[in-house]
Amino acid sequence: MNRRLPVPVRRFSSDKVAFQNSSDAPWYCPYKTPFALSAPRPPTAAPIDGRMAKIFSIDMALPAVVYSEVRRKSPLFPSMRLLLACMLCLCFIALSATSSNIAVAMMCMTKCPVNGYNGQLHWTPDEEGLVFAAQNAGSLLMLATGAFADRLNGKYMVFLSVILSVVANLTIPLLAPKSVWFAVGARLLVGASDACLQPSVNSLITRWFPASERAAAIGFITGGRQMGTLFILPTAGYLCTRKDILDGWPAIFYLSAAIGGVVVLFWLPLGADKPSKQMCISANERLYIEGRVACESLGKRKHRPPIPWRTVLLSKPLWAAIFALVCHEYPLIIMLQFLPNYLRDVLEYAPAQNGVIAALPIACLWFSKTFSSSLSSLIMSKTKGKLRKTTIVKLFNAVASGGLAICVGIVPLFNSDTKVYAIVSLCGAMAFAGLHTPGVQTALVQLAPPFSGVITGVSFFFVAWFGIANKLLTKAIVRTGAPTEWRIVFELSAVVAALPIIVFSIWGSAERQAWAAPTPKSSVKSLRISPSCTESDLRVLDRVFRRSESNSS
Repeated sequence: MNRRLPVPVRRFSSDKVAFQNSSDAPWYCPYKTPFALSAPRPPTAAPIDGRMAKIFSIDMALPAVVYSEVRRKSPLFPSMRLLLACMLCLCFIALSATSSNIAVAMMCMTKCPVNGYNGQLHWTPDEEGLVFAAQNAGSLLMLATGAFADRLNGKYMVFLSVILSVVANLTIPLLAPKSVWFAVGARLLVGASDACLQPSVNSLITRWFPASERAAAIGFITGGRQMGTLFILPTAGYLCTRKDILDGWPAIFYLSAAIGGVVVLFWLPLGADKPSKQMCISANERLYIEGRVACESLGKRKHRPPIPWRTVLLSKPLWAAIFALVCHEYPLIIMLQFLPNYLRDVLEYAPAQNGVIAALPIACLWFSKTFSSSLSSLIMSKTKGKLRKTTIVKLFNAVASGGLAICVGIVPLFNSDTKVYAIVSLCGAMAFAGLHTPGVQTALVQLAPPFSGVITGVSFFFVAWFGIANKLLTKAIVRTGAPTEWRIVFELSAVVAALPIIVFSIWGSAERQAWAAPTPKSSVKSLRISPSCTESDLRVLDRVFRRSESNSS
């Protein structure tokens, strides 16, 4: 009689194991390619000819009881991975509120007697440019944090990121009036916060979400950037006019710090580096996640394969994606950091209106990226491999780049008398920009799942460099706020936004690269077998595990 056993932890190879005697494993099916989907197949009684290839996939032929557990769907709602996505979204909200508050606060802090903008700090345009660019300078650390994101515990990297943003917010109102360099240092901390958060989040996504759910997860989680901006811009515009609330503009930074503190209180007990470290996750959901992520050979964080730097830096799809990402982020920096200045200088909006109007394009970006990411995941699930992932991301990216370039290019055609059309064009530009999420941003995560942190670090390292150049160049062009100066800024952004249509459409890819292929040692995983396994099932699996480990060694 088969008796039930307690839940054991076993090690198994999810990709390939070389057997010296293949005829001893009659319930295996031949393994064809390391890039094949690892959807489990039911056991078969057909014997395998000993003359066949000696490479087999273990998780493609599990015992019947275990197979039924692995194949069982675990709905996204409700689930622990959805809760994790919500928590990461809150982290991005806290970071976004910190990075975006300076756009409105700067106009209230500095002297500029236009439409009620009466600040107290006497900063030159060059000094303001340094404060804006300091965030991107801090983001240069992403090259280092990205290299360690796949090795360190993602939960504590996220925690460090939010804490840095809290410290940065408290520094500006307390010390910036004494010297502009304190403000520069605080914005450096904001960049360092972003450098910790983005690679660790991408690494967590590859461990918590199967490939079919990643586009939707990326869209939902990174949508926190827009949600934080949507909240802080109108709120900052209101606080600028309320000198009775903590003297006006300092209240903006205290509020942003409070948001980060609340997020930390929720993240520490609820966040987890991977499903096996989440205490509240169900056995079914954990088996569902690990059974589908196993084929990507992510391995353990403490035992990582060496990073193939030479091959990574010679990868054409990677450089095409980096190029597209830089061109995509270039006009977004104008929209996120300098849009309130444009609304003040050219469209002549008052402070209270400025924050509300500046939030409208951000709302369009959030809605677009959330909807398009879900649509991309739906297309992938419905086509069932008939439409290649590369085709999907290239299509979304081409539409995004073309629409963004057109909408940004026509903005200078409008002035304060036709300001409504200018706002419509800006909203359209951000709506098209949202399509980059299921485009190049999803492609970056899919290129090399075991090295997702490294890829993110390298990519956003270049984004940070061009972000610094963008902000310094913009402040160098816009000296007086004249419409002719802003025309140059928007036309240059339109040209840059259109370039990925050619580059990414030719050399871009969303397929797993050869240098990130599974290996026998990196594919050994820890998986908790379902409690419904019987003793006979476990005896069969134990024989497999032993041979897997002996061959791996």
